[in-house]
Amino acid sequence: MKTLLTIAMLALLTSGAAALEDHELNMMGVFFSPTEFVDETTNLDTTGAPFAAYLVLLNPTVESVGGYEVSIRFEPPLPFVLSVTGENGWTNFGDNTNHLCGYQVPLPSMGYGVVLATFTMLMTGTDYVEIWLGPSDPASIPGVPVIADGSNPDLLIPCNCTTHDCMVATLNGDGVVATTDETWTSVKALFD
Repeated sequence: MKTLLTIAMLALLTSGAAALEDHELNMMGVFFSPTEFVDETTNLDTTGAPFAAYLVLLNPTVESVGGYEVSIRFEPPLPFVLSVTGENGWTNFGDNTNHLCGYQVPLPSMGYGVVLATFTMLMTGTDYVEIWLGPSDPASIPGVPVIADGSNPDLLIPCNCTTHDCMVATLNGDGVVATTDETWTSVKALFD
């Protein structure tokens, strides 16, 4: 029996079938690493030098992203967003903190997470700052960030944030705890 449970748990881990709930799909967040999208990379202690932050889509339900809409807000409004860039012919019809973006070639989004855009920011002090996500202005779907399916850009998909309240990262703080918990403990709990 233990062998059967071990095989079933390994199958869940390797297939990614750890039954994600709706609020854990199509989540947008901000991380200070281009490859590690974990709680520990949701905070950066600033040093007065420019730094990079990454807008990331986690657990996408589409194979590619044709575009996205989101706004980024700082509380209090201290850091300067010097520039924002993206891959695959990324074009922003908004501004550095109000993204109305499209890709000339849809951005592949298979896997756990994909970087939608890269920010270069500067903050001269060490004050605590919260980073919040919200709907763009104007918003195609009111109240939420949005992605467009790369295979059908007319299909707009509302997105969740990586936290319940959409405060997704901090500067000079403790970071945030994401709403998804893909750990061995959470998978093991399925069998208890």
